[in-house]
Amino acid sequence: MTVVEYRDDIYIIDVGMAFPDEHLHGVDYVLPNFDYLRTNKHKIKKLLITHAHEDHIGGLVDFLKEFDVNLYTTKLTAEIIKTKLKIPAKRIVIVDETTVIKDRYCNVSFFVTNHSIPDSVGVVIETPIGQIVHTGDFKMDYTPSDERYVDFQRLGEIGGKGVLALLSDSTNAEKKGVSTSEKNVKDNLRRYIKEHDGRIIVTSFASSLYRIPSLFELAKETGRRIAVFGRSMENNIKIAKKLGFITGYDDVWVEETEEVEDWDSKDWIILTTGAQGEYSGGISRMAFGKHPTIKIDVGDMVMFSSSPIPGNEKSVGKVFNQLLKLGAKVVNDPLIHTTGHGFQEEQKLMLSVLRPKFFVPVHGEYRMLLAHRNTAIDIGISEENILLCENGEVIEVFEDSIQKVGKVESNAMYMDYSGFGKVDYFTLKERKRMAVHGVAVIHIEIPHEKKGEKVERKRADVFVVLKGIVAKHDKQLLHDNIRRIVDKHVQEVESIRQLKEAIAEEVEECIYQHIKRKPVIIPIIS
Repeated sequence: MTVVEYRDDIYIIDVGMAFPDEHLHGVDYVLPNFDYLRTNKHKIKKLLITHAHEDHIGGLVDFLKEFDVNLYTTKLTAEIIKTKLKIPAKRIVIVDETTVIKDRYCNVSFFVTNHSIPDSVGVVIETPIGQIVHTGDFKMDYTPSDERYVDFQRLGEIGGKGVLALLSDSTNAEKKGVSTSEKNVKDNLRRYIKEHDGRIIVTSFASSLYRIPSLFELAKETGRRIAVFGRSMENNIKIAKKLGFITGYDDVWVEETEEVEDWDSKDWIILTTGAQGEYSGGISRMAFGKHPTIKIDVGDMVMFSSSPIPGNEKSVGKVFNQLLKLGAKVVNDPLIHTTGHGFQEEQKLMLSVLRPKFFVPVHGEYRMLLAHRNTAIDIGISEENILLCENGEVIEVFEDSIQKVGKVESNAMYMDYSGFGKVDYFTLKERKRMAVHGVAVIHIEIPHEKKGEKVERKRADVFVVLKGIVAKHDKQLLHDNIRRIVDKHVQEVESIRQLKEAIAEEVEECIYQHIKRKPVIIPIIS
C-alpha cells in the first residue's frame, strides 16, 4: 500500500495482504497498518488499484469496512474484486489508459503495463509541482499473448512532461537481462504437450490469465480436451471469458465435469491449482489421493508451470515426491514459466523513458531496492536523488529536493478469520510460547469452606494434563513432582490467588529443570 498526499488530498495505491510466516501461529493473513489513514480519514480522495493479485487487492475488504471511499481500477480487476471479495459494484469506478480523473489539486491517469495478469496499469498523479508515477508491478513483454503492448508513446509523453518522482517495481532488480515472454513459455509448453502420449496435468496460479488461454489453444492444436479443477481458477476463467480476455475455446473446455466418465483418457489436459504445494490445492489433493475425481496414474505427465515462492519449496517438494512415487512424470522446467516482474534491462528502459528527477525503488526486499538503485545510477540518475525507504517512512518531495521527514506507525496487522479480527502482540507471544514450550494444566480440587478467599480444609485431589511437553513415557515423573509441589503449597498457602501463583512458579521451574522448557502453566482450583 502506497499513500501519496498533496495538501489536504490523499491518494492510496493498492491495498494488499500477505500470508503469514510459520511462526505467526493462528494468523490467517497480514494487512498493512491503517493507523495514519484513520487519523487522516477526511483527506482520502481516491483508492487506485493497479491489478488483481492478492498482494495488491487482498486487504480491500477490511479497508473498505472502515473507509468510505470509491476504488478506481480496470474492468478485469474490478470484476475479480466484485466476484472474489464481494465488494459491491457501486463502490468501483472502471478506468482504462485513456481515463483522466480531475480533482481540485491533482489529475490522475493510467498507463498500460505488462504483468502476469491482464489489464494491469501504472498510475500517474499529476500535482501542481510535478508528476508522481507509480509503475505497479510490470515487465516489458514485446510479444504478449493478448497483444496488449506497453504504450511507449504514452510513456514518452509522461516523461516529456517531466516526472518529479518515480516509484517503481523492484522485485527482479537483481536479475540481469530481460524476462522471458509468455510467447516463449507457450512454445515450450507446446513441445512438452506434443511429445507426450498420455494424460497431462498442469498446475499454475489461479490468476495466470495469460498462461491459461495458451493452454486452451494448445489443447485445440493437439486435439485434446481441457478441464479445470480449482474454484478460484475456474471463476477467474469465467470472468476473463465474460470480458473477452479469453475467447473461442468452447469446443475444448469441458465445464460440466460431473458428466464426464473417461477421466483416464489420454486426450485430457487437466488444469488445476496448488502450484505452491498448498495442502488444499488441486495438485496436492490429486497427489495424496484426496481428490474426488482425478487419480494420478503411471504415464501421467504433471507440469508445474510456476516457480515456488520463497518459503514454499518444502511444500512443493513433498508434492513432487508423492507424484513421482505414483509413477507420474514430473516436469519442473523453468522454460514453462515466466515472471510478471521485469529484469534489469526492462527496469532501465522504464527509467530511461520516464526520466524521473527523483527515484524511489519500491516493492521488494532491501537487497532488491538496492540493486534497483544501482541500475538507476548506471543510467545517469544522480545518487543524491534516489531514496531507499522502509515501511512507514515519510518522504517529502519538492520541486528541487527529496528527503525523509519522519515515520508513521507501520507495524503489520495480524488477522484471523475467527471473527475477532486483529491478533495482538501478546496473543501472538502466548501462542508462540505454547507452540514451542507446550501447556501444563493443573486442576486442583480442594474440598473446602470459604471464608472470603481463605481455604479452610487442607486435602487436595490433583489432575495434571501435559500437552506438547514430554513424551508419554516420561510424563509420570513430572506428574509425581507436580503433585508433591501442589500438596506442599496447599498446606502452606491460605489465599487461593497466592496458591495459584506459588504453584505456577514452582511447577514452571520444575519443568524447566527437567526438560529446559517453559510451558504455559494453567492452575485451576475448585
